[in-house]
Amino acid sequence: MNKKVLSVALLVALGLVATSCQKENTLDFASGTTTSRASTVYTVQYVVNGILHSESFQDEEDVDALLMYLMSLVREGYDVIVFDNNYNLNTHSSKEVVNYTALTDADATKWARNKMQEGYSVHVFYDKSNNTFICKAYR
Repeated sequence: MNKKVLSVALLVALGLVATSCQKENTLDFASGTTTSRASTVYTVQYVVNGILHSESFQDEEDVDALLMYLMSLVREGYDVIVFDNNYNLNTHSSKEVVNYTALTDADATKWARNKMQEGYSVHVFYDKSNNTFICKAYR
């Protein structure tokens, strides 16, 4: 009888060791429906009067809202530069510059967003005498 108990105990211990070494979960759970929202994260970095800020967003509308807010700061006289993760900070020696003049803050926002996606850093000024946004994109 002692040999039977010892054999059963060793079999149980061996079974526990074997299941603990498996990578997959051996328990079967009731399969339920899980939904996963695959979302893109947009990270926008911006400099307002020399102070660097960084924000991450789940959708493009939030990025546009931030850019519209930044354009309102530009209209008030703030110095604003915006860029995203596509911009390479190490390209200081030879810069490609693209200039654009926008009549409205919505137009400046759209242009800045497109240039940011192309890998540019966008510096925006406001010309009070002409009521226009002067946009310069650097890459």
